[in-house]
Amino acid sequence: MVHALQQTHRILHRNGVLINVFDLPTPHVIEVHSTDSVEKVGWLLDKDDFDSERSALNALAQVVADRYFILENEQDFIFNIYADDLNELQEWLAIWWESAILKDRILQRLEVLIRDVGQSARIVLVLRARMIKLRAA
Repeated sequence: MVHALQQTHRILHRNGVLINVFDLPTPHVIEVHSTDSVEKVGWLLDKDDFDSERSALNALAQVVADRYFILENEQDFIFNIYADDLNELQEWLAIWWESAILKDRILQRLEVLIRDVGQSARIVLVLRARMIKLRAA
């Protein structure tokens, strides 16, 4: 990834801006939202222990240390992925996040909460991400 960032630096104009957005390498919270409440269920884990996210952050740190880029700003933020039911969540994960791990106890808790809450229940995957603004040196 460092090589790709070095190549990006090469094609940017001097003082050109690179914005990089990536998920933070931490387990993401799973919640069930209803009209009356928000229930935290647990965390979504990753088989690869978020290695690609960690690598992305390390690569950015390396190109800044090597003075290819100047770190101008970084901001953490949260964005949510919504699913109307457990099947929809599992289908989304199968397509977009193959390395995701939903533990059996989390699945069971989700099933119980969705059944108890009823039709207003929505599953929410709370993702933490970071946006980094770099300027070509």
